[in-house]
Amino acid sequence: MVASLDGIIFHQFYGDNSGGVEFDTDGDGTTTQEDEFLSVQNMSGVAVDLSGWQIWSDMSGAGAPDGPQDGLYHTFPPGTVLSPGKTLHIVNEYSGTPPSNIQEASEGGLESGSGGTNTNFLSEGDTGFPESVALVNPSTGEYIILNLSASDPSGIPSLPGFPGTTLVGESNAATDSGVEDQNAGSSYTYNSATDSYDYQAVMIMCFAEGTSIAVPGGERPVENLRVGDFVVTKDNGNQPIRYLAVTEVCGPQIAENHRPILIPAGSLGPGTPRRDLVVSGQHRMLLGWPEIEGLHDRAEVLAPSKGLVHLPGVRIKRGVRDVRYVHLLLDRHEVLFAEGAATESFYPGPMILRGMRTADRQALLQAVPELRKGVKAVLGEPARQVLSVQETKKLVRRRKKRLKREIAQWEIETAMDRSEVDILSDEMDRRANCVPAAASAFRVH
Repeated sequence: MVASLDGIIFHQFYGDNSGGVEFDTDGDGTTTQEDEFLSVQNMSGVAVDLSGWQIWSDMSGAGAPDGPQDGLYHTFPPGTVLSPGKTLHIVNEYSGTPPSNIQEASEGGLESGSGGTNTNFLSEGDTGFPESVALVNPSTGEYIILNLSASDPSGIPSLPGFPGTTLVGESNAATDSGVEDQNAGSSYTYNSATDSYDYQAVMIMCFAEGTSIAVPGGERPVENLRVGDFVVTKDNGNQPIRYLAVTEVCGPQIAENHRPILIPAGSLGPGTPRRDLVVSGQHRMLLGWPEIEGLHDRAEVLAPSKGLVHLPGVRIKRGVRDVRYVHLLLDRHEVLFAEGAATESFYPGPMILRGMRTADRQALLQAVPELRKGVKAVLGEPARQVLSVQETKKLVRRRKKRLKREIAQWEIETAMDRSEVDILSDEMDRRANCVPAAASAFRVH
């Protein structure tokens, strides 16, 4: 069982951002040791106040551009309260103002160049050396350890000034995953299905955390899904996730085509989606409106969300600074359910691949090299007829006209119903007033 401190666990560890498919955590256009991070997650059912808690590290760093520095890595500032199920990321250095789910390490250091020394926390994947991190509550002395070495015990308890006195639990990501040499582009990540750590593509939350995806037996937040987990599909039952494609657009400037689309609850139909849903503009939603049959030869189509913006409530979220999109790649193109709304699985066609950041595209092609032959060769034809943005806008205009006619007809019928009720009420009143007179006329003397 993964170690936890008052319900808080280490969720992800990314300590090596050199020598591979490097990751730009803060979206500033550079990939350095500043982008290394770890995250914690609240697995309890109550909010936990992390104010004053600390993270300590014990690392080796042969071959690193800068040497590692053991000891205190981060102190959570006052007011840090982690809600149930939420994740908080601690990044070495963050360019600009971090979003609410990211904190900059209090002891994080600036890059000092090759051979320099800083306070970045590093793991260069050395074997035969102790590497670990610890989460400690100094007020109680209780702490947990995440060991990254399959053979060496943690050296954190013996570090000068370490406030921990009582070890509550220890997990070993290297043993769980079978991988001790963590490389750029991949991280140790907690898998809730197995209650252990996997070795997989690195990801970080910047936006839209908490979207519920239908899985066998219920729903699960998208950020908790992992490769190999099963999701519910409309056509082919439960299907495993083959790859998690993650795209981050973080920073003060977001290109128009990357801005998220808000699809409010009930905007696509009664109870669809059940809660507000945020997707990328290119992401397609499954529509089964009556208007479709008049335009296309199918009962259902996949329509890009940016074409839906003229529906009541659907809009582009222009005020956001940080966006994270998670795309679930399956063995074929499928229809999934997000917040109860039917939507597509990831289908990385040529335009999508060109629009991805270089590191994200390289990571995807490394995991699914067959995609170099073309998406149809791997995932087959799209699950439904795919509409363009312009076709979607035309469909939306037809739907709005029909809804206006239905509303007008409803108002007429409602008015007629009210009129009939009024007439009936007047007649009943008239008859009630006439009954006594009639009865008097036929009274027997």
